[in-house]
Amino acid sequence: MNVDGQRLAELAAQIGRRLDGALQEVIPPEARRHLLAAQRELLTAAFLIYEHRMAKPPPPPARRRRRRLERIDVE
Repeated sequence: MNVDGQRLAELAAQIGRRLDGALQEVIPPEARRHLLAAQRELLTAAFLIYEHRMAKPPPPPARRRRRRLERIDVE
């Protein structure tokens, strides 16, 4: 993971901790676990998309040369 990705991961973890602290008093433990699991899945997807977009694009495919057709004389 590059430096930007690492910063993004730390920010997401900090937001998750704050959200968990705020939800602790309002939402039952089972629902809180479900929400945290969903948050983890969402963050994982966001990181994968980010890393995919930051990767170098693949080189363009090599251009194929078409074979030139030759005339065949039939007797």
